[in-house]
Amino acid sequence: MAEPERRREQQRLATRRRILDAAVESFGALGYAATTTLEVQRRARVSRGALLHHFPTRPQLVAAAIAELVRRNDAAVRAALAGASGDVDPIDRARRALRSIVSRPAFAIEMELWMAARSDAELRAHLRRAERAAMQDWRRGMDEIFGPDLVAHPAYPAVIALTTPLLRGLAVTRSLSTGRAGLDRSLDAWAAFARRAFD
Repeated sequence: MAEPERRREQQRLATRRRILDAAVESFGALGYAATTTLEVQRRARVSRGALLHHFPTRPQLVAAAIAELVRRNDAAVRAALAGASGDVDPIDRARRALRSIVSRPAFAIEMELWMAARSDAELRAHLRRAERAAMQDWRRGMDEIFGPDLVAHPAYPAVIALTTPLLRGLAVTRSLSTGRAGLDRSLDAWAAFARRAFD
């Protein structure tokens, strides 16, 4: 690729990144329903033409912003799992990782989108597509943190099946409360349940 062409491509990618960052920021600040293309354009500080060049319609922008949110949350899961790897006990590792995941603003934004998707079929379709691959990564990450002995345990599928809805519920609950005590109590209860299940 020639140098001028490479610079143009870098500028194109940088503009796209600014737009997606602005969309995610707007989801967090204003919510999904109040996030308009004009608001994203204002936050990204790009021209209308630049916005429409990258995302000609709001549904296309929403789909890309959802994919970005899921990507960020997937990266947070991997970082939380890596950060928890020093704990010897696999349930303590998992509890610490789950707390880190559910405390992230991007996770709460994604949960808000799931709530809005209840009555928005197009949004629901975008979320399902974006999360399909992410769920596979999530399961691989949990397998790593629990380790081969617990993954082989007959109770493991049930523990994992209950963990994702728990996280989603905790994210919704946290939107109604600023305290961390409730989150810690819930994760302590989850850890106690997991220990009984694995006995």
